[in-house]
Amino acid sequence: MSKKRPVLRLFPVLLLNLIGFAIAIPVLPALAKDLGGDAVDIGFLYAIQAFGQFVMAPVWGAISDRFGRKRTLIATFVTAGIFEFLTALTPTLWLLYVLRLLVGMCAGNVATASALIADATDAETRSKGMAVIGISFGVGFTVGAGLGAGISTLEQAGPGLLGSGLPFAVASGIYLLTTLLGIVLLVEPAKSADARRQNRVQVGLRAIADTLQRRPVAIMCTIFFFYTLAITILEGTFFVFADAVFGWEVKEVGFAFAGLGLLMALVQGGIGRISAKIGDRNMAGIGIFLLAVGLAIAPTVKVAAFLVGFLGIATVGRALVHPALLSLTSELSERSDETGKLMGVLQSFGSLARIIGPGLGGLIFQYVAIEAPFWIAGFLLFLAGIWWLGATSSEMGAAAEST
Repeated sequence: MSKKRPVLRLFPVLLLNLIGFAIAIPVLPALAKDLGGDAVDIGFLYAIQAFGQFVMAPVWGAISDRFGRKRTLIATFVTAGIFEFLTALTPTLWLLYVLRLLVGMCAGNVATASALIADATDAETRSKGMAVIGISFGVGFTVGAGLGAGISTLEQAGPGLLGSGLPFAVASGIYLLTTLLGIVLLVEPAKSADARRQNRVQVGLRAIADTLQRRPVAIMCTIFFFYTLAITILEGTFFVFADAVFGWEVKEVGFAFAGLGLLMALVQGGIGRISAKIGDRNMAGIGIFLLAVGLAIAPTVKVAAFLVGFLGIATVGRALVHPALLSLTSELSERSDETGKLMGVLQSFGSLARIIGPGLGGLIFQYVAIEAPFWIAGFLLFLAGIWWLGATSSEMGAAAEST
């Protein structure tokens, strides 16, 4: 089987998985309110879900190093489907907290998908393979969030089934389909059985601490943290900013995000050619600065079309950064049986940023200035870009050449 086949087979499975996950994003507040929660509870529910990802991403990655990518992914699909179905039926707020933590823990499976791609590609094709994850996120979150909002609207228009829990029941069904599709389509990349047997699974914070002792990995994770922090600051404040400045409502914001998601998918469709011409390290650096410029300028414009235009520049940068960082991180694996753990540690830093970003953005918006979240996100990315230029010319370059 060619090296591309496992990646091509992964795409529809990962896409369906992310659609199921994204359904809950716009409808979780309604369920929390129905159970007696307030704005504070809603924020903590999103945070605890991200915390679950933070803890479990390296665990799933390490487990997949030991027991295989396909088995691990299937296990996460099954458990996520069970927890989403229980969410649809949950009668109390405290149980909702527990279930969102468990769903978040299952969502740490993106690290395993990244490791599967790393196993199935070589250095020349890896960034193109990693773009599959970015495309899946862009399309999956756009479709999933829209589907969740649409189901919620239909439920409100009629007598409804399971009340505000209906979208979660649908998400559970999608995870069931994902499981079946994964069983049929997913292919375990060729990998030494002896290497798996020799692997000892490290889990939790110990796995993160041990992995970060390697400076190139620590640099990559720090850059990924600031990249994700900037994205989540934007996502957490864009609606209130667009409402305050342009009077946008949910529909306009939804169309804007859908368009930006489509743009990201289109750019990442050509990632293989871009990487072949300029290399992953240069692609990541250019992407970081494009993202910084787009975010810094976007809140200064007074015309909605210009706002979307500069966010489009930021989106192009985002489309370049994400697959490049994933590809470069996978190349830092010292052994073939640690790729999953390494990708899991990277995804943990992204999850940590998702815990911090939305709340931080809201505080900055409320107490500093409505444009400040964009400016601060852009400034953080600019600093990360400067550090990236220095790091890639020394330790990162040396590390990449030695792998």
